[in-house]
Amino acid sequence: MISYIVQITLLLKVTLILKFVIILIDTLYLTFGEIKLMLLYNLRMAWWNTALSPAAPKASSKANQGTYATICKHIEKLITELSCDLIAICEVSSDDVAYINTYLGSRLIDIKMLDLTCKLGRTRFDIAVIYNTRKIHLSHLHYLSKSITGNTVKAAQLVEIVNLDDNKRIHLFLCHWASRLHGGEDRRKSAATIVYSSAQALMSQNEDVIVMGDFNDNPYDESIRNHLNASRCHDAVRKYPNEYFYNPFWRSVVSEKKYNHLADNEAFRSGTHKYKEFQGTIWHTYDQIMFSGSFLGKGTWHLNEQSTKVIEEVGFINDFENRGNLIDHLPIMCEITRP
Repeated sequence: MISYIVQITLLLKVTLILKFVIILIDTLYLTFGEIKLMLLYNLRMAWWNTALSPAAPKASSKANQGTYATICKHIEKLITELSCDLIAICEVSSDDVAYINTYLGSRLIDIKMLDLTCKLGRTRFDIAVIYNTRKIHLSHLHYLSKSITGNTVKAAQLVEIVNLDDNKRIHLFLCHWASRLHGGEDRRKSAATIVYSSAQALMSQNEDVIVMGDFNDNPYDESIRNHLNASRCHDAVRKYPNEYFYNPFWRSVVSEKKYNHLADNEAFRSGTHKYKEFQGTIWHTYDQIMFSGSFLGKGTWHLNEQSTKVIEEVGFINDFENRGNLIDHLPIMCEITRP
């Protein structure tokens, strides 16, 4: 009887030791994986509609000392806390760009701004880019627009990123498409067609292409899905890398939270913008970043989806949910890595 008890005790001890060894191996494997990811060379990019100075002809600027303080504080966080190397912002004027540039220049080193704001017909481009001069060089190539039956279609600002580590180029299309408040669906479809035509010519030459912006359409809307050819399917993009964009922001269309009785009082955020439509949808993923197939294993760079997301850090969320605050879009970010 005593021998049997001893055997059982030894068996239990061996089982516990084996469990401990398995947990230790798993922990070491995860740690090694994290270290391996950290050792990869990376670039982080963000997009944000600041709401400071909308481009609509009758829209008034919301820029003042208070709103500047809020926007500049968050941009600084994107750089210092989230390590963004490039931040594209929209709904800014040339005066806004000058203020933000002065603010960042007084607090951070190796940061520059590229002012892409300019008048176009009865409207204007309202985009600027903040970037890390230690890692990348940025140059403006041209803007894409077209006059259709007397209406100006602002399609994109095209910039070239040169990675200083290896002089590799990335073509970046920056978009802020027509609002839903005054129709604009046909303009958004036309803008998508213009961008895709230019981008596809680059992709056919095996160039790396990224399209980011506030599209005022969701990933499933026709302009993005059919005219820009942006897919949620990895395999389709990998099979036809010069024809499709991959759109990781399909993931943000539905809330990550799942409802049960314990979550009765929780918010089910999904997307980047809150706007109630007649059809009943309140949350929208208007802000997106899309990637040519070269970022899915067909080129030098690789998309890291673990760090590609809507930014929901507490500071941003608090200001977003404060009705007295001007912020009505959450920023988004992505990361690309290179072995």
